[in-house]
Amino acid sequence: MSDQYKVVFTGSLVDGSEPESVISVFAEKFRCSEDKARALITSGKESVIKSDLDKAKAEKYQAALIGIGLNAEVVALEPVKPRVTFELEGDEPVGVIEQTSSGSAVKTCPKCGSTEIADDRCLSCKVIISKYLALQSNAVAPGVVDYTAAPKSSPAEDNSANSDTDNGTNSSGYTNPYQAPEAELTPDYDDSELSGPSSVPMGNGWRWLASGFNHFKQNPVAWIVAIIVWVILSTILSIIPVIGSVGITLLSPVITAGFMLGCQAQEEGDDFRVGHLFSGFSNNVGQLILVGLLYLVAIFVAMMLVIGGFFLTVGSDMGSFGQDMSVMVLPMLIGLLLIVPVVMAYWFAPALVALNGLSAITAMKMSFSACLKNMLPGLLYSIIAIILFTLGMIPIGLGLLVVIPMIAASMYTSYRDIFYQ
Repeated sequence: MSDQYKVVFTGSLVDGSEPESVISVFAEKFRCSEDKARALITSGKESVIKSDLDKAKAEKYQAALIGIGLNAEVVALEPVKPRVTFELEGDEPVGVIEQTSSGSAVKTCPKCGSTEIADDRCLSCKVIISKYLALQSNAVAPGVVDYTAAPKSSPAEDNSANSDTDNGTNSSGYTNPYQAPEAELTPDYDDSELSGPSSVPMGNGWRWLASGFNHFKQNPVAWIVAIIVWVILSTILSIIPVIGSVGITLLSPVITAGFMLGCQAQEEGDDFRVGHLFSGFSNNVGQLILVGLLYLVAIFVAMMLVIGGFFLTVGSDMGSFGQDMSVMVLPMLIGLLLIVPVVMAYWFAPALVALNGLSAITAMKMSFSACLKNMLPGLLYSIIAIILFTLGMIPIGLGLLVVIPMIAASMYTSYRDIFYQ
């Protein structure tokens, strides 16, 4: 019996599912346009969503599709030729030709020449080898629909043979109703290359938090335990005068990177585990600690400037300070103006260092640029996050066990939204 399976959308929806809602969720989960999702879901035809999976992962895909509202089946298959399939968000690039499960004999990375290869991924340049080779060949397997190309006609339309490329026909005579004229096979998701930072709509500030909550609810127990463990460790470190506070600041980017790696694992079909809390220690840890050090120095300089501004404002008449607290307004405004850019440079840096292998300085520059380009969604995000954090403290802070993991995961979802278009 075959140990490989495919997940097939039967063409019908789960009873009680609202089509438009299903289309919207499917488009977001599979990183495709709503037009493409609508063409697939309303076609009424069976469609292969994912193939060449082991049984456990195929069943996970099936459960995810049913959860969205699509009836899906797991079907055993024999090893097949490379095919183009849909993907669950973050698992692999949409529309990239996959290699068969039998694997590849490639021993050297075709992009950078490194021999450090594990599970079809180059550990040096982070490229996924099968995807890179597929893009180089720029070919689609005959008989398999490429759902990543822009829709040209609905699935119900006639797919009569035509030799003209502009009509969606390749050289083998296969007609692809979804293929745009001379469309290139370009993945929506590629771990090896950043496409940003890009500006996104203001409303995305809310979507980052909503997507962060989706990460949390996939494995809430592990998220909550990981947060509690970090709070306990931070509390213990804070007992040590001076050194403890410095240690927390230096280690925070490493811990944040662990959460980012956990979110990435969830997008690739795995679960978030408590162990992800410490996974940042094995991913560019030196640069992550340097991020913490640069952040610490910047905050220290900002505080010194605030204190200096205070003494310049008050002067030698310290007695007036107790009578007129308004003298603190200017130093506080100066401090705010200095601290905001520091936070902007810090926000995406752990993700960029851990997931993209960037240096601390480069990552902080890109993080600042990303925040600067997205001031409006960032403002909306901050307002909603503050409201949620405030509500989470009622009663006795129990709600923070949900809010803090959601905000941590939203750092990853905002990173994905801004740096990968």
